[in-house]
Amino acid sequence: MRRLNFIRQRVFWVATLLTLAALLSACGGAPPPAAQIPTPLPTSTPVPATLAADLPTTMPTETPASAELATPTAFVSATDSPAADGLLPAPVYFIDVDTGQIMRMDRDGVSLTQLTFESLPVIEFDVAADAGTITYIYGDDYGDDTRRSLVILDGGGRRELLSGQISMPRVNPDGQMVAVRIDKPEPGLIAGQDQSPAGVWALPTDGSQPSLLIADDSIEGQEPPDGVAWLYTPVGYDHGGQRLLLWAYNMAGPAIPGGELVILGRDAAPLHSEPTCCEGAVWSADGSAVTIVGGGPGPDIRYGLFQIDAATGVEQTLIGQGDSSYPLVLGARQLLDGNTYAFYEEVPGDVFSWEYPFTSQMVRVDADGAITPLRQDSYPPSKVLWRDDASGALLTVWDMALDNPLAGSLVWADITGSPAIKTGVVGSNVLWADSVRPLYEGDCSLLPQVGWQPPEARTFSTGAADLQARLGAQGFDAGSPDGYFGDQTRAALRQFQTSRGIPPGDRLDCATWQALLGRP
Repeated sequence: MRRLNFIRQRVFWVATLLTLAALLSACGGAPPPAAQIPTPLPTSTPVPATLAADLPTTMPTETPASAELATPTAFVSATDSPAADGLLPAPVYFIDVDTGQIMRMDRDGVSLTQLTFESLPVIEFDVAADAGTITYIYGDDYGDDTRRSLVILDGGGRRELLSGQISMPRVNPDGQMVAVRIDKPEPGLIAGQDQSPAGVWALPTDGSQPSLLIADDSIEGQEPPDGVAWLYTPVGYDHGGQRLLLWAYNMAGPAIPGGELVILGRDAAPLHSEPTCCEGAVWSADGSAVTIVGGGPGPDIRYGLFQIDAATGVEQTLIGQGDSSYPLVLGARQLLDGNTYAFYEEVPGDVFSWEYPFTSQMVRVDADGAITPLRQDSYPPSKVLWRDDASGALLTVWDMALDNPLAGSLVWADITGSPAIKTGVVGSNVLWADSVRPLYEGDCSLLPQVGWQPPEARTFSTGAADLQARLGAQGFDAGSPDGYFGDQTRAALRQFQTSRGIPPGDRLDCATWQALLGRP
C-alpha cells in the first residue's frame, strides 16, 4: 500500500511506475531481495544521503504551497452537445471502474455496451488493430498466489487460452498471436518437458501450442547490485506485427532498478537501448521509431523526450533537460505526419519536487526539437491515447478521489483548440475500437461448444456462465450466471434467437454468438 499511495501522490509517475510495480509483483509478489524499492520519501523528510548524490541539487524536498492542481478550462459535456457525425473520431474500449469489465463507448460519447461478463475483474486488455480481436486477462490481483485466465474475444467466440501467473497481454495487429508474460509456467507448456522457463511467450489465438519468445535470465550466482539477470515483459507489437518491443528489468541491478528496451524481430537480432528507471516507451505510428518519455525518480534521473531509431538503435533527444528547469513529458508518440505529439510542461527547478502536480499542455514536437503549443488548457492525464492522424487525443484525466490511479474521466481534446469534450465516463486502459474488422466477425470454426446438458451430465462451464450473463444483459432471463446450462438458459437462448430471426436451438451457434456481440 505504501508504494500505491506513493504513486497516487505523484501524477507524473502514474503510468510508468504502476507498470513497473505490476511487473515486479507478477514475479512472485515482490522484487528479489536485492531489488527492493526504497520506502517512498515523505514530502517533509530530507532526501536520504544514499540518494542525495543522485538527485539534482536544485530539487527541493517539499512542495511549495502554490503548487496546486491546475483546473482545465471549461469542458463541453457529451450529453449536452449532440452531433450527427459523433463527438469522438471513433468508438473506444475501456475498463469500467464500477464493474471491472470491458465496455465500448460509441462516438456520441454517451452510448455504452458491456463486452465482457467475467466473474472476476478484467485487469488488462489489448486490441488487434486490424482484426478487431480483443485479448484480456481477468482474475486475481497481483500476489504470490496470482492465478488468472487469458481470454480471446471476437466473432469466433470467447476462448480461454491459458490460466496461471500471467500478465501484460499484447496481441499483434492481425489478431493471430498474443505475447504474454508467464511466471512459473505450468508443466507441459513446452511439449515433452515437465518444466518451462519464465519469460515472454507467444500464444496463437487459435489455441495451438505456445512457443517461448525469450526466457528470463537466471539470478543464481549474480551479485547485486552489479550483476546482470534480465526479466522481460512485452510492451507491444509494431504496426506490421513483425517486431515485438520488450522491456527488460535487471533483477540483480541496483535498489531502484533501471532497464533496457529489446526489439525482437524475424529478420534482426535483438536491439538494446538504455533508458533509465521509470521511463515509458511506445512504437511510432509507422513502426520506424520508439518514443521514450519521463525518467526518474532513480539513480539515473533524466527528464524529457527521446526517440530511438528502430533499425539502428540510435537515440535522439527531442526535449532535453536544462540547467535550471525540468521538462515533464507524458503520453508522447510519433504519429503518421512524422512529428511527435505529447503533453508537456517545463517546470522551474526552484519549484519542482517529486510532489509537483503535473498539469501539462498539448504540444507538437518537430524532428529538430521545436515545440509548438496546440491547446491552452492543461490537464493531469494518467493516459494519453492519440489518433494516428494527429487530429487529437483521448485523455484519461486523473482524479485523486479514485482508488485506481490509472483511471479517470475520459476527455477528447483535438488539436484545433476547440473546447474539450468530457464524456462522463470514468475508466482505465482506453483503446480505440475502430479496427478494420468489427469485433463480431471471426472464424466460427473456433467457437467453443456451449449447449444444453441433461441434469445427470451437467458440468460447470465458463462459456455457459458468459452466455447466461450476455442473455441477461439483452433482457432474456437465463437465471444467475452459475455456469450450468439448464432448461432456463435454453429457454432464454431460444427466445433471443427467435427475436433475431435465428432458428432456435439448444446450443450457442455462430449466428447467435455474433448477434450477441452486436452483429446487425
